[in-house]
Amino acid sequence: MPGRSDFRLYHSNALDVLGDLFATQLREPLPGRPLLTPDVVLIPQVAMRRWLQSTLAQRHGIAANLRFLTPGEFVRETLDANVPGASDDLDASAMQWSLYAQLADPAALSGRAFAPLRAYLSGDDALKPWALAGELASIFEKYQAWRRDWLLAWEAGEEPNDAQAELWRRIAGGRRHRARRIDDYLARFAAPDAPLPTGMPARLFAFATLNISPDVLRVIATQARVGTLHFHVPTPSRRYWGDLPTYAERLQQDPAEHEDENPLLSNWGAAGRDFMAVLGGYEVVHPSVEEERYADPEALPDDAPDRDTLLGRLQRDLLHRRAPRPWRKQVERDDPSLQVHACHTRLREVQVLHDRLRALLDNDLPEGRRFDPPLQAREIAVLAPDIDPYRPHIEAVFGGLAGTRDYIPYALADLSPLAGEPPADVFLRLLALPGARFGVSEVLDLVATPAVMEAANLDAAGLERLRLWLHEAGARWGLDPDHRARHDAPADDAYTWRLALDRLLLGHASGDDEDLAGVAPWTGLEGSALDALDALIRVLRVLARHERVLGRSMTPSQWRDVLFALLDALLPEHPRVVADQRAIERLRRHVDAFAKSAQDAGFDEGVPPDVARAYFRTALSESDTRAPLLTGGVSFARMVPMRLIPFRAICL
Repeated sequence: MPGRSDFRLYHSNALDVLGDLFATQLREPLPGRPLLTPDVVLIPQVAMRRWLQSTLAQRHGIAANLRFLTPGEFVRETLDANVPGASDDLDASAMQWSLYAQLADPAALSGRAFAPLRAYLSGDDALKPWALAGELASIFEKYQAWRRDWLLAWEAGEEPNDAQAELWRRIAGGRRHRARRIDDYLARFAAPDAPLPTGMPARLFAFATLNISPDVLRVIATQARVGTLHFHVPTPSRRYWGDLPTYAERLQQDPAEHEDENPLLSNWGAAGRDFMAVLGGYEVVHPSVEEERYADPEALPDDAPDRDTLLGRLQRDLLHRRAPRPWRKQVERDDPSLQVHACHTRLREVQVLHDRLRALLDNDLPEGRRFDPPLQAREIAVLAPDIDPYRPHIEAVFGGLAGTRDYIPYALADLSPLAGEPPADVFLRLLALPGARFGVSEVLDLVATPAVMEAANLDAAGLERLRLWLHEAGARWGLDPDHRARHDAPADDAYTWRLALDRLLLGHASGDDEDLAGVAPWTGLEGSALDALDALIRVLRVLARHERVLGRSMTPSQWRDVLFALLDALLPEHPRVVADQRAIERLRRHVDAFAKSAQDAGFDEGVPPDVARAYFRTALSESDTRAPLLTGGVSFARMVPMRLIPFRAICL
């Protein structure tokens, strides 16, 4: 039976105001609903869940019986409950394999539409088809959410000479992918007089979910026909700003037309502007209730603009969507609200950051006294485009002061789980074996990794003795003459591993330094060191065998078998160090995911070594954005779009 839409929209420039409103609404009972039914809350990132739980706990003493979902998860559950075809969905990983199968096959690119691609992919660079497949898969993934009409039109035969359209038809033809399922769902349930969808909660909260496509917003809005939808929207301006011209539009217009526009909104607010245009255009959704909850200093009777800080002035102008106006003759140097520091290295950046945060946290200094109540470490966020390069400097500067009065508690989020982990570094170096020169230092540094030493039953002292003996025996680089020849060196055994090991073993066996079959034995090897040498030879045999194997094209399942065997041969099954255990388990999951994603896409052709290495380099460097912020100390994290958490101090 058709239902009346109950879509309630709330605007505010203060996230804590929206948080208090959410806490009040959550406390209201819902007639006819079982008491233990959880409320569903849509959030943009995991960090928002933690903040909302903290806000509710402070307000009500407890935060429980809540189910937090991202908009994408909610849409997937809604489609699965109402539209068939869940098994036909195309994710980015499966699409990359399917696209790679097309792009790596010259016969598949014979059509007229592919002339530009044939020119780009010409040559013998095995990485080009894989890299292009990854970019196209990412684009098609976005198209499913933002350009549903394009994809469906392409499947209907439009744009016959467009390469993207033809590739999409080949990988998605006949499948009930997400774009088609969203189209089917909206056709059945979006109209006011349409039947009601199933599986919807009686009450739904959407909190700060800004960076979503019109189609996702339409699907979410269908819940308002079943129950009540509370949609909380943080916005920096109380005036409508979805009509701000884009940069390209401003270039074609008279600059005088935009003299009164706020430059921060105009230049940095593209994503928010687009969403406000969708929300405020009343074409995608039609709110039944709209409330404004702005924290506007100009609405207060004791407002004194002259006392604004520099940051406060910027926020005031943003709120009213106006250009900056003459204010003060010069910057007040004792105003710490907005600071810019020029630093020559990442280390210096972190050192200056620590000094400034100490000042902000010290209530005996002017910078600290300006906060009421006093600033806490958990209320500070430090954001960077990529946090991984800063990790060692943060741990040195902040972590190095642990146990002293200057220590500031901190937590790192959004790191790549395997970045800096020794087993992951070993794995990437093993993948590069086909191009390795097998220099003595290169091999011994790999063996010196704690996990490899543990598996080989080596200790640091034994490894150092081996390093000395190998040097004395003449080992420099190259496995044998054949290996040297493959690196365009003379095909002799001078300075190779084979010659050095022959000298060591002959010297140990004969105890004499007279030449045997043209080899001069080296007799300095101590009898008790044979175990260490034996362990090194075993490792070297594994490396030499896989130097050839990892240089071949193999199917994804063969890659999985070879890589599992390599990990088993060189790394311990149950490492003593817990971090190594976790890293090795993650490596195994990545190797399995490599083969499984190809299998799901129906790909079973040979994968060149360069492509396999590129896949794992990317997979091992991906950040984990599920790591929570607000853990009790300063939060170091990446600049994730629309990451809206009300920290009292933010450092970039």
